[in-house]
Amino acid sequence: MKSKGIDKIKSAKAINVGGPAIDSTASLCIYGKDIDLNAITFKVGIRPTSGVRRGEVIGSRRPPKVGHWFLEAPSELSFEEKIQYLLRSTTNNHSIWAALAADHDIQLRCVIYLHSWSEGFDLPAAVVAEIGNRHWQFGLAMYSAEGEEIVDAFLSDELKKKANDKAQQKNRADSG
Repeated sequence: MKSKGIDKIKSAKAINVGGPAIDSTASLCIYGKDIDLNAITFKVGIRPTSGVRRGEVIGSRRPPKVGHWFLEAPSELSFEEKIQYLLRSTTNNHSIWAALAADHDIQLRCVIYLHSWSEGFDLPAAVVAEIGNRHWQFGLAMYSAEGEEIVDAFLSDELKKKANDKAQQKNRADSG
């Protein structure tokens, strides 16, 4: 870590530690070799955000070996709200999900982009149980900043400004 980052930490009066996951994505993904997008849409009860059949050419991408039906939760929702949105927006008929799971790979794919030392979320037991009852696999990827970005993520906005102001004053004094 550069000395500038160390100076920022030394001059900080408070550091952001923990909190809710504020930057995330959540998507319901259904994969299948011979996927019927219209039939899945009818069974699930909502149009997908995107979908493609195996071998279908879209733009300059290579044709996929497996078709997919994706439903993305709105970006403005919290992580927990995104999961609940996907549950509320799709059928709660467990026999439909069991039939889909027999011929398809169903995944609840989530990503959290960390902006602090520690961020987290709580899903109520009923939500976790419903994910299982629908045969959705749960995948979670978490990404963190690197280098100076980590230092900046840990410092509050007010402290970042103070640390930058102090560094600029020091630079002016050293060069003047």
